[in-house]
Amino acid sequence: MVIGVGKKFDKYSDLNVGTYSGIFHCDEVVGISIIEIAKRKSDIYVVRTRDKEELQKLDIVIDVGGGEFDHHVKGFDLRRENGIKYASAGLMWKKYGKEAIETVMARNEIFAWDDEIDEAFEIIDRDFIIPVDMEDNGENDGKHIFSFIPKFLPTWLEDEDADYDKSFGQVQEITTSILENCIKHAVEQVLTRIEIDESIAKLENGVLFISSQNVPWIEYITNYNKNNDNAIKFVVFPYPTGGYAAQCVPPSMEERFKQIVPFPEEWAGGNEETLPKISGFEDAVFCHNGRFFARAKSKETIMGMCTVALKNYTE
Repeated sequence: MVIGVGKKFDKYSDLNVGTYSGIFHCDEVVGISIIEIAKRKSDIYVVRTRDKEELQKLDIVIDVGGGEFDHHVKGFDLRRENGIKYASAGLMWKKYGKEAIETVMARNEIFAWDDEIDEAFEIIDRDFIIPVDMEDNGENDGKHIFSFIPKFLPTWLEDEDADYDKSFGQVQEITTSILENCIKHAVEQVLTRIEIDESIAKLENGVLFISSQNVPWIEYITNYNKNNDNAIKFVVFPYPTGGYAAQCVPPSMEERFKQIVPFPEEWAGGNEETLPKISGFEDAVFCHNGRFFARAKSKETIMGMCTVALKNYTE
C-alpha cells in the first residue's frame, strides 16, 4: 500500500516508486495504482520529482526519467497487437497487470486458471487502461472511468504554494480503490461466462440452473437468447436462506423488467400457506406479484413450477 508521497527517497519503505512532480495526469496515477495493487503487501512510497539523481535511487520510475515505463522517450512507438500505442499506464499494466489480478483474486478468495486470468487481463486493458493511454497520447479525448483525476488538481485560484503532492495522494487512494473493483468485476465477468456456458450445456427445456443467485447472468443470457430463439426462459439457483428460486428471463436488457414467460397469473402473491394449493406443488413457497420470481423448498419443485409456467403460457 502507498504509505506516503514526497520528494525524496524513503529508506524505510519496501518500494520507492517515482514519477514527476507538479501537475499530474491520469496515466501515471493509474500506473502507480497498478503497482500498488500488484504489490499489496509492500509499503510503497511515492517520490514525485524531476531530479535525475533522486530518480536513479528509486525502484520503479513511471512517466519520467527515460526508463522502462516512460513513453516520452524519443522514438518510442511500442504498440499493442491492435495497433494502439502504449502510454505509462499501459506499460505498467503490461508488466504488472496479471500480478495485480492474482493479488485481487487472492484477497477475495477467488480461483481462476491462467487462461481465465489472461482473458480478464485483456478485458481490463481494453475497457480501462487503453482509454487512459489514448488520452495521454492525444489519440482520443473521450470520457473514461478515471476522467475524474484532474479534478483533484489545485486550481489557479489557490495559492502558488498549493500542495500538489497532497492532492496526488488523495486521488491515488481513490483511483486504486476503483481499479481494484474494476479488476474484481472483470474476473467475475470471465467466470460468469464460464459458469453460464457450462450450465447451458445442461439446459433442460428452457430452464437454466446456476450455482448462485449472485451470478450476474441477465446481460449474458439476454445476449445469448438473441441468437438462440429465446432458448432460456427461466434461471434457477439455490436461495441464500434455503431452498431454491427461479427468476424469469427478460426479453432484452432494454426490457429487463418484463418476462419472456411469466409465472401463471393465479400464482401472483402466493405464499407458503396459499401457493401449494393454487399451484399443485406441496413445497412451493412464494410467487412475486410481478410473476417474475418464485421460490420452493426443493430443486425438483422449482424446476417443475417453471415447466408448468412454460406449458400454460400463451401470449
